[in-house]
Amino acid sequence: MEQQTQARMQNKTAATNETTAMHTSTGAAEDAQKQEAQDMGTRRCTDASTSRRETPPARKQKPPAAKNFPKPNPWIYYPASVIVRLFLRFKLKTRYDIKALKGIRGPAFIVCPHVSNIDFLLVAVALLPHRPTFVVSQHFMTHPKIRWILEKMHVIPKKMFCPDIKTILSIMRAKESGNLIVLFPEGRLTCFGHSLQVTDGTADLVKKLAVPVYMISEDGAYKSFPKWGKAGFRPGRILVRAEKLLEADAIPAMSLKEVQAVLERAVLHDEDKLFPDVRYRCKSPALGLDGILYKCPSCLAEFRMQTDARHIRCTACGFSAELDETYRLHGAPFTHINDWYFWQESLLDLAIPLESKTVLAAVGPDGNMDKNAGAGLIYMDRDVIRYTGTCFGKPLAFTEKTEDIKAFPASVAAHFDIYHKKQLYNMHLRPDPRAVIKWVSYLDKLTRERETAAKNAEADNQNG
Repeated sequence: MEQQTQARMQNKTAATNETTAMHTSTGAAEDAQKQEAQDMGTRRCTDASTSRRETPPARKQKPPAAKNFPKPNPWIYYPASVIVRLFLRFKLKTRYDIKALKGIRGPAFIVCPHVSNIDFLLVAVALLPHRPTFVVSQHFMTHPKIRWILEKMHVIPKKMFCPDIKTILSIMRAKESGNLIVLFPEGRLTCFGHSLQVTDGTADLVKKLAVPVYMISEDGAYKSFPKWGKAGFRPGRILVRAEKLLEADAIPAMSLKEVQAVLERAVLHDEDKLFPDVRYRCKSPALGLDGILYKCPSCLAEFRMQTDARHIRCTACGFSAELDETYRLHGAPFTHINDWYFWQESLLDLAIPLESKTVLAAVGPDGNMDKNAGAGLIYMDRDVIRYTGTCFGKPLAFTEKTEDIKAFPASVAAHFDIYHKKQLYNMHLRPDPRAVIKWVSYLDKLTRERETAAKNAEADNQNG
């Protein structure tokens, strides 16, 4: 009995010890878990703190701003302008009536009739102290002797009578940069002192720009330095005048027709009516005139005209006329050069195609114009202009529609320009390069005929 009691006492003691051990073990485990959780939290806080220190929150990045369209290099532009201004004033007797430009600031759009090779000089001086952005023919960028200076002037090259979105984008960028943008909207230099048609898309450009529009005209510049002349500068009189054509806030409400009418009025130009009694001093005023007057008014022979210092003569019939220093003709059935030019153009029969041998000039890999890139035949009728020949030793043939080309920029008695697939080509007609002017007149007459027909058709539709 006593032994049983002792055994029960021992069993109770063992159970109590086991329970105590279990509680001790459980408490230790819970304490360990709590400590581990605390350590984990500490580590997380430490890691998060370290992460915040090492990787700062990302900031929103602004999109990179478009670079401003650069203006002409001031270290070249301003010193050159001093020399040019003196030359224009004292050598060519240039005067300025530019009150309309007072207070002008960019962005603004300036349109100018293109009557002489010194127009850009006259306009640049009129806009001083501003350094404008000129839009110029891509043709000039293919000649390394002048390309370097044009690049310093940061001009905008334009492929003439060819869709050119790159030019539009550059013009818009110049606008956003606050520049004064100068454009000659006829797209080429007149060879006879009379304004030409405003190129397609100019009115659209004015609408797109929606900035103040000005006009600067160079009256008398043609007579001072005619495109056909071979005797250099002819001092007489030049008047550079300016006019504000449109306010920026007026443009959005205007139709394209209304804008076009404003532009056509602004560039309308006839040098024969300007300064009729002013003498433009020159020892050989008629030299080179046969480059644009190719048809004899007496016997109607073509390309038989020749010039000396003061006379233009026909080698077929002996007809002769004199050109004096006021640009009047004596001994001809015409008083002015323009009268003769438009008369010969009126006799062109558009039903008779033109065809000629030609030397082809093209732009090489170096960006320079190669005047002997190829040779072939050039053909034009009412519908197409077609070249068949070679270029850089390979066959080349292409066709362009006359309704797409519309006009030929040309160098008198030298060549005319045409673009095919954005590539510039010069056509040097053979055997007589003076024939270039007949091709220019043919396409001009054809384009005017089409535009007149389109206007008449539109008027009929409105009346009907």
